[in-house]
Amino acid sequence: MSERRISAYGQFRIYLGKCFRLFAAQKQWKNFISTFIIILLVSLVTSANMFKKFGDTRSGAFAILSGCIWVGLFNSIQSVCRERDIIKREHRTGLRISSYILAHVVYELCLCAAEALIVLLVTLIKNIGHLPPSGVALFMPVDMYVTLLLVTFASDMIALLISSIVRRENTAMTVMPFVLIVQLVMSGTLFELKGFTEAVSWLTISKWGLNGMIAIANTASSLHNEYIVSHMTGADPKAGTLLTVWGVLLAFAAVYILLSMLFLRRVDRDER
Repeated sequence: MSERRISAYGQFRIYLGKCFRLFAAQKQWKNFISTFIIILLVSLVTSANMFKKFGDTRSGAFAILSGCIWVGLFNSIQSVCRERDIIKREHRTGLRISSYILAHVVYELCLCAAEALIVLLVTLIKNIGHLPPSGVALFMPVDMYVTLLLVTFASDMIALLISSIVRRENTAMTVMPFVLIVQLVMSGTLFELKGFTEAVSWLTISKWGLNGMIAIANTASSLHNEYIVSHMTGADPKAGTLLTVWGVLLAFAAVYILLSMLFLRRVDRDER
């Protein structure tokens, strides 16, 4: 393969096309079925008072976001490490790591967009009679969709980073549950966090995603007073808060992408 003659953009297109061919060949569309089953199960256990009472809304949002984080992590946790031998060989003949990673980023973003849409539709249908009456930054369904998408995508990029660091698929699958546990425990929903743990929680996707969902839900007047006295998440119903959440989640994803590139450049040091 004469990648030395191919531009960075040309390599990006080649590897992006490869990702979509593998999607079809390996029937990865089955991931959408898994996403639907996961969010359907979550919707069955969320309270009928979601978007009506603060406690039920916070618990329901946490459950939905947990599903998004799981889906995002599972998307790409093995995508790079399973090709590590190929990457190592092609890197020595001109492969640009940035082109390879960015191709995976765009591909994963497309997957996350479809998965977030599934989550949104199931959530809207389940809560059709008591949804937030208005949007915060945009229209309510759009606000919720963007939040779900960014949570899923940022989680996906954590998995891409792990897959770029480890050398074996089974190692990646061993690490993934620990990442998921940190996201769940540090969200501030299951346990009260103070001091160091509270500081760490602001570095988690789950915490920011929960803030975004609560900000969207808080447009309902029935939630407002209960929300104000609880001080659980530190968010408020202003559009600025939701935009901040989106910006932070995008920043998380960007950092994970850059780190993936940096770590994968060390692929030539593999001794196996």
